[in-house]
Amino acid sequence: MIDIDFTSHKKTHIMKIKWFIAFLLFIPLTNISVIFAGNETIEGYIFDGEKGVPDLIIEVSGKDKTFKTNRKGHFKIRGVSTEKDTIFVKITNDSVMEIPLLGANHITIRITEANIVVQYRERPKAVKSSYGGTIITREALERTGETNLLKAIALQAPGVQYIQGNLLIRGIKSFSLSNFPLYIINGGGATNVSFLTVMEVDSVEILKDASTSLFGSRGGNGVVIINLRDASRGMLEYVVD
Repeated sequence: MIDIDFTSHKKTHIMKIKWFIAFLLFIPLTNISVIFAGNETIEGYIFDGEKGVPDLIIEVSGKDKTFKTNRKGHFKIRGVSTEKDTIFVKITNDSVMEIPLLGANHITIRITEANIVVQYRERPKAVKSSYGGTIITREALERTGETNLLKAIALQAPGVQYIQGNLLIRGIKSFSLSNFPLYIINGGGATNVSFLTVMEVDSVEILKDASTSLFGSRGGNGVVIINLRDASRGMLEYVVD
C-alpha cells in the first residue's frame, strides 16, 4: 500500500501561489503593461477609390506570418504591439508601403492616383514620454519671439534648419526624394504642420539618431514629435506620395 501525502502537495502549491503573488507585487504598476505587450489587435480597410482591395499581402515587423485583406479590403491582425510594431502592405510586386501603427488600433488606407492616404480612425493617446531626443518646452519656443512653430523650433534645436516652410533635421540627403522629417502630432502622423503656432504647443521633441528606428523608414529624415495643449486637434492622417 502506498501512502500519498496530500498535505505536502498542498503546501507546495500554496508556496508557488505565494511566490507568484510576491512576484506581481514586486513589479511596479507602470511596468505591468510590458508583460502584456504584443497582445493587441490592429484592424482596418484598404481602399482603391471607393472599393475595397482584396488579397493584399500584409506583414508585421518581427513576425514571419503574412496576412491578407478579404474581398472587402478588410484586415484584422492579432498579437501585435500597437505602440511598437509596423505593418508592411504590398501594394504591387515592386511597391511595399511601411506604416507605423503609432498606438492606433484601427487604420484606413486609401490608394489614389496621386498618393496614398493613411488615416487613423481612433486617435491614439498623446505622446508624453521621451524617446531620448531633444525636448523643447513651449516656454523655450516663446523666448524666440517667433509665432510660427517651425521657425521657433529651428531657432531652439541645434543643427535644425528652417527651409521652404519646413524643417531639415539631417540635412539634404537626396535631390529626388523628400528630405523633410516625419511629424507626429498627439500620436498621429501628419504631413503639414505649418498652420501650428507656438501658443498651441505644450512641448516638442526632436529625434535624429537611433531612436527614429521606431518609426521605420518614414523616420529616416528625423522625427518631430509635437504635443499640443489641446489634444482634440491631433492629426490622424498622413500622405505617402
